[in-house]
Amino acid sequence: MVDEIYDRQYQAGRQDLHAGIDRAVARFGRAVAAVFRVQQRIHFAAPWDERRFRRMN
Repeated sequence: MVDEIYDRQYQAGRQDLHAGIDRAVARFGRAVAAVFRVQQRIHFAAPWDERRFRRMN
């Protein structure tokens, strides 16, 4: 009886832990993706863009 109660609590705790880890990894992934989107936007809006350079010459 005590073992069953312990096992149920242990399994519930593991599920909560895994859900928390999943949320943290997902949040980190979204943050990294946002950084890459910003870097890409900056790269393509750079003043030394090749198309702008061609128009100036």
